[in-house]
Amino acid sequence: MRKVLLFAAVAFVAAAFCGCASVTKVDAKDLNGQDISYSGKPVAHLVADNWGLYIFSIPLLTGDTANPGKVVVLQDTVTVAKVTDMMTKESKKMGATKVYNIVSSTATNPFFFGFKEVQISANAVK
Repeated sequence: MRKVLLFAAVAFVAAAFCGCASVTKVDAKDLNGQDISYSGKPVAHLVADNWGLYIFSIPLLTGDTANPGKVVVLQDTVTVAKVTDMMTKESKKMGATKVYNIVSSTATNPFFFGFKEVQISANAVK
């Protein structure tokens, strides 16, 4: 019985802390008047991040890019395409019409059991 309770506790902690999708914003007012593009009015600098727990490259728990801050089970949402979609939706909500200087970074180590992460940064402009 103790082993079952220990396993349940570990699974609960893993579910609570594994898989997170988020978009962090730096509003134009916090850019000290610096232009972040050659044309247009700056809206924000955005950093989108998503990561998850994988086993043999099979997603177990990943961040939900459709609902940042939530976790999904057995869905591969840790991709550049999914994170870019999440970031551009957020830029549209902020009133941006263009996104410039998109830079992406990926990290993976789920040969057997591990984490996969995608991070993208960009400048949102009107």
